[in-house]
Amino acid sequence: MFNLTEFFTLNKNQKPLMVFLMILIPGYLMAQEKTPITSADQLPVRTISWDGEMLEHVYNDEYLSEMRRLMRQRLLSDLAEYDIQDNSTLTGYYQNLLLISFTEGNYQEVPYYLEQVRQLIEKESERLLTGNFVTSYIEASRKISPESDAFPEAFQDIYLQKLSVLPIQDIREDLEAIRGNLQLSSQELIETAIQGQIQPMLDAMGAEVPESIGMNLISISFTLRYRMPLRDQLLEVYDQLLSGIEAEETINIWEDREVVLEEGLSEVIIGIWDSGVDMNVFAADNRWINQADPLDGEDNDGNGFIDDYYGIAYNKEGIRTTSVLLPAEGAVSDLARVQRLAKGSMDLQAAINSEEAIELRMAVSELDPESYTPFMEEISFYSMYSHGTHVAGISQAGNPAAKIMAARLSWSHRVQPDLPTLEQAHRTAQLYRDVVAYFQAHKVKVVNMSWRYNAASYEAALTAHNTGGTPEERKALANQMFEIEKTALYQAIASAQEILFVAGSGNENNDADFAGYIPAGFDLPNLITIGAVDSEGKKTSFTTEGQSVDFYANGYEVESFVPGGDRMKFSGTSMASPQVANLAAKLLAIDPDLSPETMISLIRRGATASEEDPNILLIHPKASLDLLK
Repeated sequence: MFNLTEFFTLNKNQKPLMVFLMILIPGYLMAQEKTPITSADQLPVRTISWDGEMLEHVYNDEYLSEMRRLMRQRLLSDLAEYDIQDNSTLTGYYQNLLLISFTEGNYQEVPYYLEQVRQLIEKESERLLTGNFVTSYIEASRKISPESDAFPEAFQDIYLQKLSVLPIQDIREDLEAIRGNLQLSSQELIETAIQGQIQPMLDAMGAEVPESIGMNLISISFTLRYRMPLRDQLLEVYDQLLSGIEAEETINIWEDREVVLEEGLSEVIIGIWDSGVDMNVFAADNRWINQADPLDGEDNDGNGFIDDYYGIAYNKEGIRTTSVLLPAEGAVSDLARVQRLAKGSMDLQAAINSEEAIELRMAVSELDPESYTPFMEEISFYSMYSHGTHVAGISQAGNPAAKIMAARLSWSHRVQPDLPTLEQAHRTAQLYRDVVAYFQAHKVKVVNMSWRYNAASYEAALTAHNTGGTPEERKALANQMFEIEKTALYQAIASAQEILFVAGSGNENNDADFAGYIPAGFDLPNLITIGAVDSEGKKTSFTTEGQSVDFYANGYEVESFVPGGDRMKFSGTSMASPQVANLAAKLLAIDPDLSPETMISLIRRGATASEEDPNILLIHPKASLDLLK
C-alpha cells in the first residue's frame, strides 16, 4: 500500500495519489517526422473532465470503458507525434497501454505491449518479474472462468510455475518488497485511502484534473478487481519462492571495501544538508564545535540562534529558525509509536516478521477514511524527521576525524502540498546562497545532499490548489519559480569550488537528466551524483539513473542512527550518497589539502565496473584510500 523506500530520498515531488501500476503502447506508428522529447518538461500538459466519486468510478464499467478509450487515444497519439528519448517514460507509456488492453479484455494485444515493455526495461530483476501476473491470469482464464471458485487455485499454479523458473536469488529483493507491500494491502484499505485521501484532493482540484488521474483510476480499478481477489494466492506463491532462499547467506561486496580510520588524522567537517540532524547523537564527536554546549539554550554568538554552532536551519517557508533537528511537537501524537511503525515497514520489506511489523499490520487494518490521512502524514513526518540523522551517521562512520555540521531544510509532510509562491521561491534562492556561504565560512570540505526535486513538483502543488490559471499558465509559473531556485543553487555550488558536493540521484527508477532533477542533474566540477546498488553491487529496483550519475554505492538496507540514538536500516539513494561523502571525508582526513577534482579522480580510479553493467562504477573506499596513501 505504501513503501517507505520511496520516502528515504527526500523529494519535494512526493506524489500524493497512489500509483499502483502506470503503463502504455503504439500500434499504428508509421514512419513520420516526430517532435523530439528530451526532457519531461517538454511532454504535453493536458487535463480531463472529472466529476463524481473516485470510488464509484472504480466499479463503474461504463465510466471505466470511456476512460480507457480516452487514455488509449491520447497515449497512441503521443507515441505517433513525439520521439520520446527516455526509456523510463516510454516504458510507462507501453505499460499503460498494456494495462488498458488487459482490463478491456483485449488479450490479443497484451503480448505485443508486454514485449515492448520488456525490451525497454534495463534492470534485470524488474524485467524478469514484469508481466507474469497478467499472462498467468490470461492463461488461467482460458482454462476456467474467473468467476469459478476454482479459478484462484488455477491462477496460483500457473503463476508459481512461471516464477519458479526464474533465478530466484536475482529477484529476491524485489519479491520481498512486493510481498511486504501486499501484506499491508487489502480491498478495504484501498477503498479507505480513496475516500480519506484521494477524493478530498480531487474535490480541491475542481472539474478539470490532470490527465494522469485517468490512468490512476484505471490502475486502482485493476488492483481492486484483479489483484486483491487473488491476494492470498499471490502471497502463498511469494512465501513458497522465498522460503528456500531466506536462510542463504547474502553476498556482501562492501565488507572487503570498507575502511576504518585510526585516530590522529586531520579534522574534516562534513556538511549534512538535509532535513535536520539530532546532534545529541553525535555530541561526543563534535566537542570541537563549541566549548559551551549549544544545546544548553544559550545564544553563543549573539545572533539569536542557539544552535548556530551546530549548523543552520530553515523552516518550510524558507525562514531562518533555531533547531537543526526538525521539531516533532505538534506533528505526531506519539513519536515512539511512529518510529516503531516505520521500523515495521522496513522489516516487512526485508521479510522480517518483527513485533514492529505485526504492530504496523494491526494499525493499518484499523484505518478508516477519517484516520487514513493523519496516519500517512505521521509516517511521512517520521521519514523527514529521521532522514538527516540517518544520513549523518553514514557519512561519519569509521572516521574519528570527521565532524558533522548540519544545514536543515524543511518540507511539509501533509498530504495537501503547500501552495508555492514567487516570494517563497526568492526566499529559497537566498537560502541556498546563505547555506553555501555558511559552509564556506565554517571550512566545510564535503557536503552531502540526499534530496532532489524538479519543476513538476511546483506544477503538481499548483494543481492540487486549483490555482495558476490554465495548465499551460500553471506550467509556466512552476517553471519560473523553479528556475529562480535552480539558478541560485547552481551558482552557489559553483562559487564554492573548494567544497565537494555529493547528491543522491533519486528513487523513482527513472532518468535524473530527463526528469530535470536538481541538484542531481547539475554538471559541475565540484558535484557528483550517486545511484544505489545493493549488497551484491546490483542496481536496486528503485535507483534513478542517467548520464549525471557518476558513481554507485550501497543503498539497500543500510544501518545508521535515527534521532534518539537507535539504529535502523533504511534503503534509498539517500543512503548511497553519504557512503561517497564518507569516502571523500576519509580522503580529506589523510590529506586535508585535496581539491574536489582530486578527490573525484581518486574515487573514480579506485572504483570498479559493475558486472551487471560496465558503465556503472561501484565505489571502492579501500582502493581509493590506497591510491592516496
